[in-house]
Amino acid sequence: MLFYAAIGQNRTYVKVHSFRLFEKSKMNMYKLKTIFQSLVLALILAFDFTCPVFSQVLMSSETESELSNKIKPPQGVIELVIQSEPDDANILKECMLNDGQGEIPVVEFFSAQAIRLKNDGLQDYFVRPALEPYCSAFYGAHLFRYWFVVSYRKEGKIAYRIIFNGGGDEVRVLEHVTNGYHDLELVGHNAVKAETSTWRFDGKKYVVSGCFIRDVNPEDARTSPC
Repeated sequence: MLFYAAIGQNRTYVKVHSFRLFEKSKMNMYKLKTIFQSLVLALILAFDFTCPVFSQVLMSSETESELSNKIKPPQGVIELVIQSEPDDANILKECMLNDGQGEIPVVEFFSAQAIRLKNDGLQDYFVRPALEPYCSAFYGAHLFRYWFVVSYRKEGKIAYRIIFNGGGDEVRVLEHVTNGYHDLELVGHNAVKAETSTWRFDGKKYVVSGCFIRDVNPEDARTSPC
């Protein structure tokens, strides 16, 4: 009987030991699942911050390309843009004098496209320097300057303000909307690298929300965070 009792105790011990191993295994699986979920969330957040939103491009403009639907912007829009760039006023005046060949109206040095940056029923504008006539005031080595001008009502009249301005090789208006304004995508590059950043409206202004750098070499087109 003692023998059987001893076997019974061993069996009881084995059962308890197996149960504990099972419970320990369950706990390890739960921990692994929690760690995996945390890693996935971290990757999603990192991807969202470092990469632009993959969204349809509604409008784009490059340094040496004409706007597809260019218009002559309202005088008030041009005046606002010029006032915002006082350091370039003298160069612009020299361009207007046209080397004594007859003064060129200032509006001729700008090109614009009517856009809907926000959905309030008012017309907004993308403004950039014209390709012809050319003025070096708003161009760099391989970049151009640009301004996003939005309309708003003030005392029953239409007024304008610059919501965003920048410079680079290309700028895009995306279909995706944040806080009522379409996202923007900015591109700048040199001989070996291209930097692309996404900008979103935070309720008051546009702020960068993601950025990545890509190798221009097609045989080694690696990307990395800015």
